[in-house]
Amino acid sequence: MKRVLVICVILSVALAKLTAQAVEKSFIQIDGLTADESGYIVPDVSIYSKHLKRGAASDHRGIFSIISVPGDTIFFSAIGYKSTLLTIPSTITGNHYITDVMMVTDTIIIGEVLVLPWKTYSEFKRAVVENKTVDPLIANMEYNLALVEQQIWSDTRPTPGQAYRYTMQQMSDNLYTRGQMPVNNLLNPFAWQKFIKGVKNGLLKNEEPATTKVKKVKTRKKKKKD
Repeated sequence: MKRVLVICVILSVALAKLTAQAVEKSFIQIDGLTADESGYIVPDVSIYSKHLKRGAASDHRGIFSIISVPGDTIFFSAIGYKSTLLTIPSTITGNHYITDVMMVTDTIIIGEVLVLPWKTYSEFKRAVVENKTVDPLIANMEYNLALVEQQIWSDTRPTPGQAYRYTMQQMSDNLYTRGQMPVNNLLNPFAWQKFIKGVKNGLLKNEEPATTKVKKVKTRKKKKKD
């Protein structure tokens, strides 16, 4: 009885080894290159084996490698190209198969697309109905106001000297308040007084601050009465 058990164990082990070797021999490594009709490389192509349910992808050089079996169907797909099928021959011998896959460009021609600034048709209809022609006088007025605004902005630019003084003052304030809350001059009455005085003296204009003129008082000599 023991001899029969030993023989059964030996036969099962040998059969498992033969089955494993047969399975190993059935697997094939598929290597190749993905390119288009002109011979240009097509990178990042998705590859899927139908029989083994596993996937892969070609690299930036178009080179791919995937494990398959004889008679398997492999799908190749990429954006802008038609899906390509590769059938592995059932009569293939060996465990290595090299082939290149040609990807056919998938060109889709669509009609003209008109982009409008309205989200819905009701908004478009309301904009068309409510649209009114602009009066030339109003258009000229808006144009003149824009010119005046631009001129005011250009006139209020500080001079290089004023900008330098402002920058140095900001650096001094930052050093003085380092590690503390920054100074808020909006609530400082002395800063407002200094600002108003500077505006009166032409601080925001491209000119030197106005200097105060000292009026000379002439004294008249009284005539002596005889």
